[in-house]
Amino acid sequence: MKKILLLTDLSEASRHALAYARSFFRDTVADFHLLCVHPIASRSHHNPLFAFKTPPSVQSEELTKVVDQLRREATNDWHTFCSLACPGQLIDVVEQLLAAEPYDFVVIGPQPEETTTLFGNSAIALVHELKANILVVPHQTAVEHPVHQVVLAADFSLLKNAKLLSPLKELVTLKGATLTLLTIDTPNKTAIDSERETHIRQFLMPFEPATDRIRADFARQGINAYLASHQVDLLVTIPKYNDRTQTLTSSRVTRLQAFSPAVPLLTLYDDNSNDQPRPVNELSTATIDL
Repeated sequence: MKKILLLTDLSEASRHALAYARSFFRDTVADFHLLCVHPIASRSHHNPLFAFKTPPSVQSEELTKVVDQLRREATNDWHTFCSLACPGQLIDVVEQLLAAEPYDFVVIGPQPEETTTLFGNSAIALVHELKANILVVPHQTAVEHPVHQVVLAADFSLLKNAKLLSPLKELVTLKGATLTLLTIDTPNKTAIDSERETHIRQFLMPFEPATDRIRADFARQGINAYLASHQVDLLVTIPKYNDRTQTLTSSRVTRLQAFSPAVPLLTLYDDNSNDQPRPVNELSTATIDL
């Protein structure tokens, strides 16, 4: 069973993300936890990441009604639902839940017209701040849109642990989709060594993914160009994790807000672990602190 945490502000965008997620995981036994976070009253005016227009009690009641309706509409017991209404800052609450529960995916539906709230364009910054696999659902994506073409856009020379591709491999298997490994050739890019490439391909077996390359000045430009000229039903990336202090104090946050692909985006969390054995010459020179 998959455990899925869906972040909602009860907007049309987040309701759309829920509908898409139910369709996306239609063939999977899944437990959906709908989370609505409201600011602590005494601190709300200090927190620009929230723009809720209804009182917390009303939000909680509305969320309960949504979950009750989902349960009534369920045609089988494959999908279960529960509501979580919590006070605090959204990222703090989500981080606590992720530490306490083994969620397989976090789902969010950003609102493109909003730029100041965490459910606006800046929601994309969450993929760099949460230790989780995140599914970002654009508002224009059809709920019943089939997933036939999956593209993994990544710097494969930096992929140390092929096992983090497990959710992707499972989804491609379940959907019967075609997988393409997209390399974006940017200036001064490090080429992947043959051993690492072989390791990745062996992990993805029995799939034999197609490969494609595109030249661009930077990764986001290459991805947008590729999406503009190819049919892609699901884009998968492996973003670099940044702690919140880094993200909020870095100029990268502006660039992160600007990148919001027009197709569903699945980001895989990279814990920077390594599933390949270290070379003997590295082991012989390593020092051990006791």
